Amino acid sequence: MSFSEISHILDITESYLIEKVAPQASEIDRDSTLLFNALKGLGELNLLGLRVSENWGGKALTEQGYGIFQQLVARYSGAIAFLQTQHQSAASMLMNCDRTSSKSEYLPYMGSGEVLLGVGFSHIRRPGKPIITAIPVSGGYQLNGVVPWVTGWGIFQKFIIAATLPSGGAVFGIVPFQDTELDEGKINFSSPAELAAMQSTNTVSATVSKWFLPQEKVVFIKPAGWIHENDRKNILRATSLTTGCALAGLDVIKTTLEKKSLPFIKKAFESLEKELNQCCDSISRARQNPNTTFNEKLKLRAWTIDLTNRIAHAAVTVSSGAANYTHHSAQRVYREALVFTVSGQTSAIMEATLDRLVPDFRDSYDFLGKKVIHLSHVIEPGIPQWEGDPPVEFKTVAELGKDGYYLRQFTMGEHSATHINAAKSFYEKSTSIDEYPAESLVTPAIVINIANKISNKAQLEPDYLLRVADVEEWEIIYGQVPYGCTVLLYTGWQEKWSEAEAFFNQDSQGEMHFPGFSYDAVKFLLDERQIVGIGIDTHGVDSGKDTDFSVNKLMLEEPRIVLENLTNLDKLPPKGITLVIGTLRLAGGSGSPVGVLGFYGR
Repeated sequence: MSFSEISHILDITESYLIEKVAPQASEIDRDSTLLFNALKGLGELNLLGLRVSENWGGKALTEQGYGIFQQLVARYSGAIAFLQTQHQSAASMLMNCDRTSSKSEYLPYMGSGEVLLGVGFSHIRRPGKPIITAIPVSGGYQLNGVVPWVTGWGIFQKFIIAATLPSGGAVFGIVPFQDTELDEGKINFSSPAELAAMQSTNTVSATVSKWFLPQEKVVFIKPAGWIHENDRKNILRATSLTTGCALAGLDVIKTTLEKKSLPFIKKAFESLEKELNQCCDSISRARQNPNTTFNEKLKLRAWTIDLTNRIAHAAVTVSSGAANYTHHSAQRVYREALVFTVSGQTSAIMEATLDRLVPDFRDSYDFLGKKVIHLSHVIEPGIPQWEGDPPVEFKTVAELGKDGYYLRQFTMGEHSATHINAAKSFYEKSTSIDEYPAESLVTPAIVINIANKISNKAQLEPDYLLRVADVEEWEIIYGQVPYGCTVLLYTGWQEKWSEAEAFFNQDSQGEMHFPGFSYDAVKFLLDERQIVGIGIDTHGVDSGKDTDFSVNKLMLEEPRIVLENLTNLDKLPPKGITLVIGTLRLAGGSGSPVGVLGFYGR
């Protein structure tokens, strides 16, 4: 299918959703008749067989195009999105079966909605004893048990059921979606469940007793563990529904902003919209990259869940008390965000979501049972120092044998060894180091490791700067950079500490070359992630070439944390760290040598 054909399908979809669905989205969420009519409207546009090949009457939409379609539908109605997904899944399963007779019976009529099929197989994800079984008998299988979730009662005519075989595999077959009794076999359905959201989808449970599934109704047989492998393979597919819900939340915020025109709503909208765009871009890159790991995809799935719920909550917040009404759009989006949180959930997705929702920094001040490590270099004469800094000197002023105790006097600059830069370093009337509150010197932290990017380029590319893309790559794996944390950058430069010449790496013109933070990355971290500090294992958060100290100045417009000459960053985990920064409270100080401790682990 050409790009123009895909665009045409998506344009038709969006026009229909805006004109026919959006005005009654809240009512569709509760009224199954309205939902059925909206679904039939998609059928009249032949949009219900998008994953069916053209020779079977479908559209054969690309994976990317189908994802955009799903996002569009979820934006305007979660109930329609949820219901039509069941039907499109059934069509896709039939497309992949080997039985031509089944394809002929159903597929040509599914795109138009003349035939509507549901699915009931999520239960085979459950560990333990199967709740519905299939026993091979002459000419087919006998099914017994319960299917706890089947969507579309009174809307779909039939559904594809799955039952566990004695081998541990599963048989999938087509059964009627109405109370039916044939010979000794029965299928009975419960009343629709009372759901908080998408009540209109009529989700029921099915009790199956001695039901005979003839061979000609079998779609396919899958081996044990098939669904878990399928979940891993398609883990990013459900993100289209979630991000569609997020777009619906942004629509609510935008509408409110047009009415109230408050600057803090505008700021929230722009920040959430930007994060959603970044999230969608990351998902797109992950889908196109065959080397994207399952763990990276899992983190992206959790990001969409977290972000969508935050956007939905923001929509409720800006809508004030009106969001308590069931018919309000913010209320609908909020409920639908909860549904998409658990749709297709596996234990891995649950764990990743909880990890995302419960950031480590919330218990970062509980040091009990944590490991601790020095992040400061030993102070001694001869350490690498900025040109013009006072040398480190020790002078013995009392001896144990002579005076009964040992005491030394030492001299060094405020910005030597492992140290912190205070706001007063660059702003005359700003905060000095003795004025930094104690609580500001205990902070959660993460580590971004770029040593693997530059370790083989250290001589050829020593001026490497942390980029926004590096931060986004870290977030794909570990989740969003936590609010209020300090970002530590491990460059591998700590290994050069014992050689001052290598540490500063000056060229023949006297210009220094060592890695640092880019201005854009720090601006992003401040504006979009609200960090409180940065730290690095080089002599400056600015690169050696930056003699204007642009990153330092940006950070220290307010009394934030800037740590330089750190060490042991390679021994820290990427996240879940707490920094305790011990400063010398030098009156009027522009900074101070520091003893930095890193706490991590359990």
